[in-house]
Amino acid sequence: MGETLTTSTSNELANPVTLGLYGFALAVILLSIHNLGYFGMDPTVIMAAIFMGGIAQLIAGLIEMKKNSMFTGTVFTLLGLFWIAFGILQMGALGVISLGAPNHTSLSTFFLIFTILVILLTFGTFKLPKSFIITFLLIVVTLVLLTSGAFLEESILTKAGGVVGFLAGAAAVYIASAEIYAEQYKKPILPL
Repeated sequence: MGETLTTSTSNELANPVTLGLYGFALAVILLSIHNLGYFGMDPTVIMAAIFMGGIAQLIAGLIEMKKNSMFTGTVFTLLGLFWIAFGILQMGALGVISLGAPNHTSLSTFFLIFTILVILLTFGTFKLPKSFIITFLLIVVTLVLLTSGAFLEESILTKAGGVVGFLAGAAAVYIASAEIYAEQYKKPILPL
């Protein structure tokens, strides 16, 4: 009791990585539960994709760019834009906006190109703590499974992608929580 949140009067920007990680986690966990077949594609999944997966990560990425952090800035900006595009494509597929449903082949190719970009970005994590490497590898496996499932129209691959995607989201929550706790308590609480 009696403790309050402190505010900073510094002009220095706070670390946006936690925002990006939590945004990614919420969107990917929700989409993964959808991919496992627990519920259909609905406004909740789409809005989580656009706002949490998309806009939150885009903001985190742009702040990282402002802080001259090219790797994390690129990762969060790219992921944020992917989630925004994914959400808008889903809105078109559901008839919410008049884009129409995306062509199966072009959508699968979009996923493939994004998967290749994430694989290439994964090499940039090898100098980071192991938890980041593990999270990126889980994201890569998720994308490979979902892309394969999209190309082959094979639901078992999509469900497997849902399982691994859920783990990737959980790993992102762990890292974001570790970062927040370390800042709040001025010492590492959860190992990275």
